[in-house]
Amino acid sequence: MSSELNARVEPRKDTSTITGILLLAAAFLPWVAYWVLTRPGQPAGIAVALGISCLLLAQQLWTHSYRLLEAASFVFFAGAALAVFPIGNTAPADNAGPFGFGALLLIAAVSVLVRRPFTADMARLAYPRQYWHNPAFITLHSIISSVWAGVFLVCAVFTAFSVISVTGPLAVGLMVAAFIFTLVFQSKGPAYLVKQKYRDFEWHVPLTPRSSRQQNEYDVAVVGAGIGGLTTAALLAKRGYKVLVLEQQSQPGGYCRSLERGDFAFSAGVTGITGLWDSGPVDRLLRHIGISPDGRFAAHSHRYICKGSVIDTGAGMQSTVSALGDVFPEERDGIGSLFQDAAEAFFQLHEYSRQFDSPLPDHLVVRLMGDRAAAHLPRTYPGLYDWLDKTLQQKLDEHLRSDSLKAIIAAASGQNGTTPEATTGLRALMGCLGPQIAGTYYPAGGPGALAEAMARAVESFGGNVMLNYRADRILTDHRQVRGVRSGADIFQAHAVVSNVNPRTCVLQLVDANEIGGLYIDFIKSLPMSRSAFIVYAGVDADLSSYPSLIENIDGDFTILINSNADDRMAPRGRSSLTLIAPMGYRDFPPRDERDYDDRKRQFAALLLRKAEDVLPGIGDRVVVLDAATPRTLESYTSIPDGALYGFDQSVGSRRPHFRSPIKGLYFAGASTFPGAGVESAMMSAMICANDIAGWPRDGE
Repeated sequence: MSSELNARVEPRKDTSTITGILLLAAAFLPWVAYWVLTRPGQPAGIAVALGISCLLLAQQLWTHSYRLLEAASFVFFAGAALAVFPIGNTAPADNAGPFGFGALLLIAAVSVLVRRPFTADMARLAYPRQYWHNPAFITLHSIISSVWAGVFLVCAVFTAFSVISVTGPLAVGLMVAAFIFTLVFQSKGPAYLVKQKYRDFEWHVPLTPRSSRQQNEYDVAVVGAGIGGLTTAALLAKRGYKVLVLEQQSQPGGYCRSLERGDFAFSAGVTGITGLWDSGPVDRLLRHIGISPDGRFAAHSHRYICKGSVIDTGAGMQSTVSALGDVFPEERDGIGSLFQDAAEAFFQLHEYSRQFDSPLPDHLVVRLMGDRAAAHLPRTYPGLYDWLDKTLQQKLDEHLRSDSLKAIIAAASGQNGTTPEATTGLRALMGCLGPQIAGTYYPAGGPGALAEAMARAVESFGGNVMLNYRADRILTDHRQVRGVRSGADIFQAHAVVSNVNPRTCVLQLVDANEIGGLYIDFIKSLPMSRSAFIVYAGVDADLSSYPSLIENIDGDFTILINSNADDRMAPRGRSSLTLIAPMGYRDFPPRDERDYDDRKRQFAALLLRKAEDVLPGIGDRVVVLDAATPRTLESYTSIPDGALYGFDQSVGSRRPHFRSPIKGLYFAGASTFPGAGVESAMMSAMICANDIAGWPRDGE
């Protein structure tokens, strides 16, 4: 697969935009004939215009490519011909200018109001069908069609009062100007709109490696040693920057850590890691910072339980497609087409992003790839953009009929904290179908071993990782970062990367006057994702005959058998289990309430009883038991509500820009683009590190 990912996106010459402009010009031919040939008392131009409209409409019927302007033009000229010839009403001939421009104004205005801008019909020729309903495409052409509406309005008013002639230089000049605007804005408009949206974040901190010389002065300070923070620190330290990492806990990793209880070890929350295929993004990153993935990860085997049926899908796409096809033989073709469709989009996503180590949010596409290349992405990668414009449920419905089958394939969408109906195409590819296509892996020694290896990598490049150091304040002055305070210690820094949740950072670590009330309100408006209740159980039973990862769709919980992925996680003949069930933050009482411990024990016992339906008899063989509530997760990670996935990742939700309004303050981790999960957190860190140090150029 790695060979498929070596292509670079290059702007390619495309004549379809010009063809679209020519189609738009052709759509105005009936109107030109109407205005040029029609005079008071001489209505022949209406008949000519109707004839041209009939030809244009016939062409659309023949090719099944229906366009609003031509259809509406036919209706207008048919009505005008009916009024003039059988009825004898000469108004359409006597007032060709006001009537014509007024009708066009109505067509343009209505098309914008119903979100079907008439210029988009012609522009569709330049884009794949999957992109036609993309919000950015509709917005772009709503602007273009609105400009045309403005031209029609001016011409209608001026011709009505005989200020200008319908064929005079001003009317013709305005129409020509509208054509030129359409041609230019179709190419430059997407980039312009993106730049306007993110103009408040277009600051730059000039920073060269080792520009900081004093003892407590650093080029970059990273707050939080989660995977996003460690990745940022390792990449920058490798490039020669003087880097400091402050972590409030005694272990690095955040959710990506391991717990030890007696002779057992458990994953604290991470069930698997993606992006580890040959030359996948995580594979490349680890090798880049000196951590060889070879022998460090074990592929998960999967089991799904749905409506009482047990389905073992193994590891990887081929075994998944085969196993699902055996259980749902009538859906075999649909299963194959769904995974083929998803695999095409998945590898297109990684193809265009390979040069930059990560998929890019739209503003970085514009900044790094240029206006022309960015405008060509939907044409170059139609499969990817088809997914980006749809939800997981919509894609499942396109290929499959069985609700049970859809539930099984969508089970991993729970790892995004969203339902299939609310799971975006990007998160479906990265957090649901992507893992089934390219595999999910468990780190040798548990997730904590990976985090510790990354912390050592930071230090091997000269960085400083300080555990048990809580950042109390990010220091700023005149909306520019100055450093970090931890207790009595002040660490000067030219840039700060916050790996804590942006809500915690903005509301607790930064001066409100510096970051601004509007941004604070924006951060407060973002809902958090769901949390979970997690049980860590060491059992006196050999469960090695079971898959390492079990999704119980019926019971809405996940079983991770740590010791089946790495037998060092439990003594011989025993097993280490991490049980995860979704839970709302407010479904559990605060830790200082008297019944907190009792409720914790009750929920742990309940989840163990549910697990016994999958692993019979384990409830009586538990020798080590611990649990984490949403309140526990919040306390340990400082993520509000103990949210597993940072901010909510549902369709329509927003995530903060990786740059804050304060110059030099960055965000990295699950709450920024591209979202939650170890692979995504690493990608967000790659974006931060590249933005600080300079983005790679071709050939690097």
